[in-house]
Amino acid sequence: MAAALSRAFITGCGTISPLGCGVDAFWQGLVAGRSALAPIRGFDTTGLGNTLACEVPDFVAAQHLSTAEADRLDRIGQYALAAARQALCDAELDPGQVDPQRTGVIAATTLGGIQLGEAYLRGRHDGIPFDARQLLHLPYADTAARLARALGVRGPVVSPSIACASGTHAVGLALELIQRGHADVFVVGGAETVCHFVVSGFNGLRATTASAVRPFDARRNGLAIGEGAAMLVVESARHAQARGAASDIEVAGCGLSSDAVHMTAPARDGAGAARAMRAALRDAGVAAHEIEFISAHGTGTVYNDAMEMAALTAVFGEALPRIPVNSIKGAIGHTLGAAGSFEAVMCTRVLRDGVIPPTAGCEQLDPACALDVVRGDARRQPVRIALSTSSAFAGNNAAIILRRS
Repeated sequence: MAAALSRAFITGCGTISPLGCGVDAFWQGLVAGRSALAPIRGFDTTGLGNTLACEVPDFVAAQHLSTAEADRLDRIGQYALAAARQALCDAELDPGQVDPQRTGVIAATTLGGIQLGEAYLRGRHDGIPFDARQLLHLPYADTAARLARALGVRGPVVSPSIACASGTHAVGLALELIQRGHADVFVVGGAETVCHFVVSGFNGLRATTASAVRPFDARRNGLAIGEGAAMLVVESARHAQARGAASDIEVAGCGLSSDAVHMTAPARDGAGAARAMRAALRDAGVAAHEIEFISAHGTGTVYNDAMEMAALTAVFGEALPRIPVNSIKGAIGHTLGAAGSFEAVMCTRVLRDGVIPPTAGCEQLDPACALDVVRGDARRQPVRIALSTSSAFAGNNAAIILRRS
């Protein structure tokens, strides 16, 4: 008989978000239905067209990191390390007191050291000196490597990058690696930044809004880029129990799929997203009707939201109108590779607190949307099992199931 797979639990969370630094600020902003959307302040937006984004408002690196760390790391690295230390503190886990070879890092990002690349190009254009050695930190994999070095981790270090499904995949990957005995503890999540490259790129795709992000709203007309980092400590049940850690939120299952249809547009019928959700349900041993909350990808673009409605309908059928749905992108924007990790943190609080935040920006529900989108005010409702789903460029889809013990 095959040995039972190890179970994995979320024991700590940390966030640097457009709603503020720390999980409490993030959660309170979501529950209040607040949106962080505002004109971009971080760089010159002349000639960019749509210039709204959700930037982190109050991050001072020196308040979270040593002087050397703040000087050495780019903004994405600073966000990731600050959020990781919050998560470790929340988990009451000192990396120096656990086996470093049984501890890993999974850090998702789509942009990596993009700021260094932009600084290099500006320097070349304006004749400003630039230390070209900094370009060694441009690859997205360097974010995870630097985080591992800062935390003294010697176990698996992974940099999943499947576009905007990366943060969800990161949490699911922690489950899979723990199940197979590769490590006992993972610091896992995603980090991104608002930058000229990504804003101009999404503007060029005509995917951004000039007014408000409105997931599932009849007036939705585009997304806005967000930034920050969401990190979680995911531990094996045995490790968490041995040290007496709170282990009430389980990463119960994960699923992946691809559409293989288009470089940017999702499959209109939602078949790929539906396959990822069904795979996560199978992995968790959970039936569709047992899901009590759905954290939707919900970008606020016309085609993505319509695709997701189709996918959810295919998976949940007649049960769908009875399942509360939320999207956080009206509140913090689309944080790309970090989006699914922010959703995992939100789901953890939903499961623990029995409160579902409203979907900021959704006021006039699309008549074609047969979803119970939580709007207006937060909803007090006990939730034991939640699904979080993400879809991404190149047709990448990921889903995870979180369960409260």
